[in-house]
Amino acid sequence: EISILLDMPIRVVQRVRQVWNEIGEVGRQRARSGREPLMSREAVDMMLALLEHSPDLYLDEIQEQLSTVHELELSLKTIGRTLKRLGMTTKKLSKPAAERCEEARRDFALEVGQYPVEYLVTADEAAVNFLTTYRLNG
Repeated sequence: EISILLDMPIRVVQRVRQVWNEIGEVGRQRARSGREPLMSREAVDMMLALLEHSPDLYLDEIQEQLSTVHELELSLKTIGRTLKRLGMTTKKLSKPAAERCEEARRDFALEVGQYPVEYLVTADEAAVNFLTTYRLNG
């Protein structure tokens, strides 16, 4: 009756019931396949703690920390796959962020900092509308 209601082969239902009667579960624990992970649980926990503290770390920075603390020589791909398996997403660096130079920003702040605020004029290029400079009538 179950196989008809669920539109399943009767043999599948018989196997599920047999496993249920043996171990009280509908499926057996699968044997883990594949090789052992390269990263220990402690290394993964440290990596997650690093990312929680500094979410903008790059993979090579994580790789350097793992090498220093846990003496693990891992590829960037291994670290990336581990993060993906843990549900972490990747970030995309925007063009302005990629072009940002902290040293140039610091130099600019030192240069501009010598002037009083009243002397500074700023313009937002994103808000410029060249069509407003044209006359609509006459």
